[in-house]
Amino acid sequence: MKTGKQFKLDLNSKFKTHYGSVDYKNPKSIYLNISSWFIPLHESDNWDRVVGLLKRNIKFNIHDSNIGALFSSKKQIVDLDIRTSGIRTNKRSYMNCEITLFLNKEEDIKSDVIKNTAGNLINSIIKNTLIESKDFNFYLSKTS
Repeated sequence: MKTGKQFKLDLNSKFKTHYGSVDYKNPKSIYLNISSWFIPLHESDNWDRVVGLLKRNIKFNIHDSNIGALFSSKKQIVDLDIRTSGIRTNKRSYMNCEITLFLNKEEDIKSDVIKNTAGNLINSIIKNTLIESKDFNFYLSKTS
């Protein structure tokens, strides 16, 4: 039976971040999770395109990062969950981003190598893609 394990990372005050694996005893992949609330900075007629470009930028950020020794740089899954139908200015909406990375070699999920690589990649995505976005401001909670 597979048992999952998840570890919290406190990397940024505006985002909840975790990494983990579905099977922590024999991991073949790990997932990174970034969640936050956001307010759009402008109106848009096509939020699907804006969210699609944000997802594309996250993929480029992963591709440009130096994770090839530990993870497959050609094989990853990015699931950016934003309900575009409910996006309105002055109203906070929820964002959840889950990234699945496939390991090139067996590595203990609790190892410093995986923790540091996952933390560095999440930090890079937050700083270089999400915070740099000209479309959204991010917040840790819906009300603060």
